[in-house]
Amino acid sequence: MVVLECRDISISYPVKRDFFGRVTEKISVLNGVSLKLEKGKSTGILGDSGCGKTTLARILLDLEKPDTGDVFYRGNSIYKMDRKEYKSYRVNVQAVFQNPYNSLNPRMKVKDIVAEGLRINFKFKRDEIETMVRSTLSSCGLPDSIMELYPHQLSGGQRQRVAIARAVILKPEVIIADEPTSALDVSVQSQIINLFIELQETFSISYLFISHNPAVVDALCDDLYVLDKGKLCYVESGDFKSG
Repeated sequence: MVVLECRDISISYPVKRDFFGRVTEKISVLNGVSLKLEKGKSTGILGDSGCGKTTLARILLDLEKPDTGDVFYRGNSIYKMDRKEYKSYRVNVQAVFQNPYNSLNPRMKVKDIVAEGLRINFKFKRDEIETMVRSTLSSCGLPDSIMELYPHQLSGGQRQRVAIARAVILKPEVIIADEPTSALDVSVQSQIINLFIELQETFSISYLFISHNPAVVDALCDDLYVLDKGKLCYVESGDFKSG
């Protein structure tokens, strides 16, 4: 079953304007990009810096609108959903960003960062939320003792685990991970990759991994695409994940 799909996504940005503010020149960032993500599978998008990987992730998360094309969650266009359908999409499609320090609110404690999505989207009691936070942190390899800490008091690996816990606690169908290991030390990268694998086995999450590192997608992904100059080239499907 296809849980997330985009069709013919194109977007360009203005680079020059005339005296009256009219756009005179644009640069194409994505050009006719289409892909499908199946339930319980991992799809990798590999590409150099500036090829449009992060822009594609933002469009799939509805953080940015394309010039043309459409995004579908469970077969329904996210641009035509009613309020209830759109809320389900926003809960079930979560993100883990490249730099955990920038993606975590420095003024919030770990327990509040991880619980924020629950408080926004559901009506759980305080003790239920605390139990769920503790359980999720444990699933992500973090002790209860960090719940009262702030992001700056954590290591880079711990911060990324908190960012992953924030996404996982909502029990999403899809996690879009944009360069989730590139800001980490090499020794920590393998730990985070193993964590993603363990979480997928536990929760049957579908992953869309965006990376410039072939080793990351080799370890994590079933299917592989290469994004080059805004165009997506399909490379390999099935059994791509290294043993």
